This record gives sequence, structure tokens and C-alpha cells, in this order.
Amino acid sequence: MLGGFLVVQATSALGGTSSGPMPFGWAPFLLPFFPFCVIIGQLIAMNPDSLPWLFPITNVAMVSIPSLAIAAVVAGRYTRANPWCWPISWREWTSGFVYGAIGATSVAGIVNSLYIRLMAAWLVSAHDIPGNLDSAVLALPRHWGIFLDISALSIVAPLNEEFWKGMLVGFFFFRHGNAARCFVWGVLAGTGFNLLETFVNSLGAISPDALADRTIGTEWWWFASARAGTAAMHGLASGLSALGFYGLFRGNPRYLLGYGAGVLLHGTWNLLVYAVWGDTIFSQAGPDSLALDIVGITGMILLFGASLGLLWYLSGALADGVPAPIYSLLRMRPAPSPTPVSELQAASAPVSRVHW
Repeated sequence: MLGGFLVVQATSALGGTSSGPMPFGWAPFLLPFFPFCVIIGQLIAMNPDSLPWLFPITNVAMVSIPSLAIAAVVAGRYTRANPWCWPISWREWTSGFVYGAIGATSVAGIVNSLYIRLMAAWLVSAHDIPGNLDSAVLALPRHWGIFLDISALSIVAPLNEEFWKGMLVGFFFFRHGNAARCFVWGVLAGTGFNLLETFVNSLGAISPDALADRTIGTEWWWFASARAGTAAMHGLASGLSALGFYGLFRGNPRYLLGYGAGVLLHGTWNLLVYAVWGDTIFSQAGPDSLALDIVGITGMILLFGASLGLLWYLSGALADGVPAPIYSLLRMRPAPSPTPVSELQAASAPVSRVHW
């Protein structure tokens, strides 16, 4: 489906067809359906023989709603905070979202897989562990197993994934985006990335074997809720990373910290996930501890709330600083403020009159 959207947009662009502004008023109406999907999905997971055909549909809705809603809300707040900007079009919004879902995930997935396989092979060889790689990794000394897991989850994956998601700023170079616009592009790529990642992770739950063997379990609601958290985390981390690339391409050093902040946020989230599920990931060397479960779950809840708050704040506080080129061509520009206004304050400064 995402590929179909991309083909349609590419065809219309090559054909010289313009793309109209995208409305964002539909986003709030999606959110009430998410808890409904979680409840229905959990009931079916606990009773796999009842309505098995409904579970895949519920799962797809659970996967899609958080990512789509966050991407739409952030873009809508940007539009309202920057009334002189060029409207975000259907083509721009869908292309950024689909890039994150297809482009960034493909390249980042290859790099992540290469690191895990190569590092695992080196560790197994260094410790002379016989057998195939998948089983030999489970026999690694515990400290080396934990090293493999954490280095992949909290170092390599965040550095790699935030690079490719933030690079949408470079691929959209022809749009000449400013700071606020680049942040929105990053959020689009991050939420698109989360949608596909969540869908892939959920495939085991909706497979016929899982349904037949009753292996979905009683914790599907927790998986669904945690993936809503990753939608906010991925969106914010990628938005910050996009600001870093904006600073790099525009020679604005103060924005370069955005990439590091995005990587740190992503790595911290993955570390909290490892604290809860470390005994089931890669080498399965992570500790199974109630205390770590409490720390990890509490940390994820706090980070989820902070990510939502920052997404809301930054999407309305960041400002592009200059009007769209069409307004400059018509010699229409917002009236200058009598006192200096920072880029963050400019978003909320009222426009009192228009200069012709």
C-alpha cells in the first residue's frame, strides 16, 4: 500500500501535476480508536479461536493509528504556527512518511543486520564456540552477550537509523526547508519508520501458527501500548536528527546538537526496552529481574510522556523565519517586530499587518 502511494505521487510529479494542501483536521478523530483496538486485540489474543479473521485487521489499525496521528498533528501545528509558510502538500507529507517506512527502514535494517551478524561471528570465533551462529551466540559468556545486545540496540541502531531518517532533509534539498519545516520532515520519516517496524514486529502475533498454538499470550496489550510509545520516540528523535542535518547543510552549528539528542533519546529508549526484555533479545543474556522490569517500564512511560510533550511544543514553537517565496514575489511580508524576536518566539508572534 505504501509503495502504491509512492508510485502515484512519483507519477503525478513526473507528469507535472501539482499537489494540493493536505488537511490535518482528521488526526484527533483517529486517537479514540486506538484503545478500542488494543482492547479488542487483547480479547482475541486471549481467545484465538474466536474471530481469528478480525485479529489481523485490528493489528493493522493498532500499528497505523499512533504513527499517522502523530505525523498529522505535528504537521498541522507547524502549519498553524507558520501561517506564511507554503502549505504542506499531500505529495510532501506522504513522500516523507513513506520514505521513513520504506527507504530508511531498508537501508538501516541492512546495516543493523550486518553489524549483529559480523560482531556475533567474531565473538563466537574468539571464544571457539562450535555450532551454527544462531545457537553459538546463546553460548557466549554472559558479559559478551550483553555487550553484543546493548551495542547493537543502544549504539549502532540509533546512530544508523537516525542518520537515514534525518537524511530526508538532504533528499528534500530542492524544497529549501528551514528549521521548522525540517523538523516536520524528520517527524514524518520517524513515524513512517515506526509504522513499518511495528508491523514487522507484529507479524509473529498474527501468523496462523501463533493463533493455532495460542502463543500470542496475555501481554499483547503491552506490546501494542509500547509501540505507541515508540511512535512518539521515533518521531521526536528523527525530528531532532533532522534539525541536526539542517544545521549541517545550512552551516548553523547550534542545530548540530539535534542529531546527538535524537541518537541519545533513541538509545535510551532501547536500553529501557532491554531492561525489560533483555532475556529474550539476540543472545538472551540479559537479566530477568523484577526490579529492572519496574525501572524499564517506568522509564518508558516517562520517556513516552516527555516525547509527546516535546513534539507538541516544538511543532508549535519552531519557526521558519521567512515567508514562502510566493509572498516575497508579491512583496507581501509580515511586519517586522519592534523588538528582536527569537526564532522560537516568532512562531507565536501575531502578524498585525501586511507590507505591500
